[in-house]
Amino acid sequence: MSQYPEPAHGSEAALPRLLSLLELFHPDGAAQRTLVIGGNCPEILLPLHYDNDTTEDADLIILAPTTAECHATGWLQGAVHSVSQRLAADGVAYAIAPPWTRLRIRTLLHACDLSIDQSILHLPDQDSSRYLIPLSPTPARYAVSKLLSLTFHKRLLAAVGLCLIGSSKLFQSSLPSAGLLVRRPGARPTFEWLFRLNSGANGSLLITTSSRGKEGSVVIHCFPGTAEKPAAVAKLTLKPAGSLIGEAATHRRLGPSACAAGAEVSRILSLASFNGHPVLLQTPLCGQSIGALLASRPNRLVGILERLVLWLESWNRYTRTTMPLDIGLLRREILAPAELLAAQLEAGDEYQKWLKTTCGALAGATIPSVTTHNDLTMWNLLLGRHAQLGVVDWESAREKDLPFVDFFYAVADAVAIARGFEERSKAFEACFVAGGAYEHIVGQLLVRLRRVVNVPDAIVELCFHACWLHHAANEFRAVKPSDPRPFLKIVQWLTRNRPRVGSWVRA
Repeated sequence: MSQYPEPAHGSEAALPRLLSLLELFHPDGAAQRTLVIGGNCPEILLPLHYDNDTTEDADLIILAPTTAECHATGWLQGAVHSVSQRLAADGVAYAIAPPWTRLRIRTLLHACDLSIDQSILHLPDQDSSRYLIPLSPTPARYAVSKLLSLTFHKRLLAAVGLCLIGSSKLFQSSLPSAGLLVRRPGARPTFEWLFRLNSGANGSLLITTSSRGKEGSVVIHCFPGTAEKPAAVAKLTLKPAGSLIGEAATHRRLGPSACAAGAEVSRILSLASFNGHPVLLQTPLCGQSIGALLASRPNRLVGILERLVLWLESWNRYTRTTMPLDIGLLRREILAPAELLAAQLEAGDEYQKWLKTTCGALAGATIPSVTTHNDLTMWNLLLGRHAQLGVVDWESAREKDLPFVDFFYAVADAVAIARGFEERSKAFEACFVAGGAYEHIVGQLLVRLRRVVNVPDAIVELCFHACWLHHAANEFRAVKPSDPRPFLKIVQWLTRNRPRVGSWVRA
């Protein structure tokens, strides 16, 4: 039988305690000892530290064979036997294997007196694992109806699949990206740590992760008992140095103004801690993710944009105040991001010079400021009954900020989802370039906002640049050099087409 992969090296004390996503299934929410069997574990699921040489029982065992290992005579049988021998009494094992091996793995697990706690679907695939959905009716139905980005026809197919989820092991085993959560009979319940923080009643859960992978946040929808809807939503980070404490404070401070303007905002139930990781527990919001809604019903786009701007008008009116456009603010919001990105841009130095000249001319003015969300993607918005908006994820919100930055980002995001644009720059052009498919409606909506926050054209233009520089700088800090950089591409467009931006603002 081929051997396990080499364990991670280096001093554990010198490295941050970074959780594996799979550790969250453990009753305690973390694994003291982890074992990885096989060479095909996705990076998002792989622990930072694991020790395949220890003879002690493991709290987490990941069984992830390669295709070659699956074909090797006796490999699967030996691997499952190792799981049965080394899994701690309350430990969790997780099998990630090709569909054609899963029925065989089920048989081997049963023979070793191990129980399959549940099957879990990874979407869009195991490498990204943006959604971890238990293949049981309640969380699967909720994911399909409220969260997932599915076209109308895919939603119909998913509805058919829901009828087979609870009854067909063959159907579950045939899914391309599914894992098996394995326990010993009588072990403590999975996610016991989380239900203990909440109501104490065990149930089912659904996990969503950030596009930033291990650097981002994890959101867990908690369904106590047999409830059809989540009773709470938990947010945490896999890193110990998360920003949830600050987010909770921002949420409490700025959420009431969003509510007063007509949006629904979740209520914080508690800010707890487990194993050094903050956990923000909140009430769930009613409604469907607008990102999911636009993916399946793109004809709702204009109505969604109008509803969003109606709320932004009210929120801007409610939070409108004034602030000096001093050089410190200009440097933080415009000049520093431009400096960070300059080397990545053609004519980046020229763009920097233009921004410095423009900021110098406007510095010292007093301008209106508004409260902003600063991450107003359609995935952070829900549409509830009577078209009420729900707003989540207040990590980046600011009390006094430049106007219009939420608007520019949100409308481009909505168009990108509704039109199925793989390149965000195409949505940007459709919204803000003369002759773009949505340039006229976006211009009309901007006029409405400008009646609430009345500023000169030059300030609107500066806010436009600030919006895209902000998101491009965040992207630069978060992604690997080889990853796509859609916001950098937008800023590159701005460097080449500055006069066209000014003409659009004044139109």
